[in-house]
Amino acid sequence: MSDMTDDEIVRAVRGMAAMQAEREKLAERVSALRTAVSPEDLAERNRFGEAMAKMDTKILLESIEVLGHMGMTLASQACYAVARDEGLATH
Repeated sequence: MSDMTDDEIVRAVRGMAAMQAEREKLAERVSALRTAVSPEDLAERNRFGEAMAKMDTKILLESIEVLGHMGMTLASQACYAVARDEGLATH
């Protein structure tokens, strides 16, 4: 069972939703630049792509913690397995 209050769960879910929304904006920008040919546009696409990859990592690692605190152990362990396979797990 979760050791989080309802308010803590709401805050955690809102935080995750905000991160996902930010990631979607980055993905839209990368997609818009998918046919880039100029060096400037390619550099911009790479910057947004790197930011998106960092956000993916942040979301994954945060999911491990949030799901675990919510008592969703199996989901947390699944996220941990992905993080471990990608060399991101720290413990």
